[in-house]
Amino acid sequence: MRVMMGIAALSLIVSFVWGFMAQSQPAPSRPHDLVAPVTDRWREELPADPQLAEQAYLSRIPLEMRARGDAVENSRYTVLVTRFAVSIAAMVLILVSGASASLGASTARLSGRRWAQDMIFATAFFLLLFSITLPVETYAGYVRWRQFGFADRPFLDWLSDFAIDWSTITVFYVLGIAGFMAMIRRTPKFWVSWATAIYLVLVSIYMVAAPVLIEPLTNHYSPIPDSALKRDILAMARANGVPADNVFTANASRQSRLLNAHVSGVLGTARISIDDTTLSGQYQPGILMVVGHEIGHYVMGHIYYTVLILTLLAGTGFLLISWLEPPLIQKFGESWKIADMSQTASIPVFWLLFVVWTFVSNPLNNAYSRWQESQADLYGLNASQAPHGMAEFMIHDADTGRLEPTALDILLFFDHPSDKSRVETAMRWRAAHLSR
Repeated sequence: MRVMMGIAALSLIVSFVWGFMAQSQPAPSRPHDLVAPVTDRWREELPADPQLAEQAYLSRIPLEMRARGDAVENSRYTVLVTRFAVSIAAMVLILVSGASASLGASTARLSGRRWAQDMIFATAFFLLLFSITLPVETYAGYVRWRQFGFADRPFLDWLSDFAIDWSTITVFYVLGIAGFMAMIRRTPKFWVSWATAIYLVLVSIYMVAAPVLIEPLTNHYSPIPDSALKRDILAMARANGVPADNVFTANASRQSRLLNAHVSGVLGTARISIDDTTLSGQYQPGILMVVGHEIGHYVMGHIYYTVLILTLLAGTGFLLISWLEPPLIQKFGESWKIADMSQTASIPVFWLLFVVWTFVSNPLNNAYSRWQESQADLYGLNASQAPHGMAEFMIHDADTGRLEPTALDILLFFDHPSDKSRVETAMRWRAAHLSR
């Protein structure tokens, strides 16, 4: 255990040094304003042919933005591989070093209740993983974002938000682990079904709590001031069956220079919010299109389907764990000082396999998400009648990823359609409506 504590301490030191060093260097400006400006007349005179109109939009994106988007995409490979490798290496080391067995014995001395032992162990385990993987997250979420000009904030400000987000999700992880372990002990033949049900409950609670309890922990949400734009947004929402009496904005500019909006929550907690970076100086039809897109998610019940898909993927992962963990413990358990799955000390084995499954199944999740986002794009176009708004929004965001991604890029990283394909969708919609 001392070895792991030493590694964790060293990782924390590296993270702080790296973060403060990055903070000392000025963040470059984000060049989204380099997109060639046009007038409404330019848009009106675009060719009816969707391919020609698409090319006209894409030609406005300067080479500097395209190069930055390619660099951002390439850096995602580094982050993906490093995150996975460091997480797996940390968990293997926790097992091989005997830290898991030692921590399990310590928790048994602290409490005689198995559920309490599981929760104490899981909390300590996730704290270890947080510390060991923090250098990777510091690069991925802070250093890299500053280097590309997507953010300019103090390191401790970023770390505070990251720690809050991590703590929030870890509460659900710990509760889940405690529930899974209880089912493994009580109903070893049916624990997969019970674990899947527990996962469904926890994900549902998270979705309900997100807009009212979780998101306000890192951002301040306030109603958009009364304006013609707000009235147009509310009119569009009500016309599409959304019982909205307000639209909110978040102070996301303190965190990044990126453009975004989202719908969160279910039932009575659902909320549509637009980042202040999106509201500030953006083409208003683009804002209407983005809100129409988010309304589409709400009206089509995408949050409910997302919960279902996540639960199905998790249940499949639990099934694979039920097949793989026993033989793994049988082969290495003696050296790890772990006898079977019911031991508290076996939690790192469970989590290691779950992380591997999450990594392997992520392309499936991405594919479903892309389909869902495509549906919301079409809904937003129909609701807002603003194809130029969608195209404008996409090209101003074209430096956040590869404009023309490879099949591997899409498989591994794209949970939304690419900016190019979304401009194409907007221009196809425009052409279809021009021909009426």
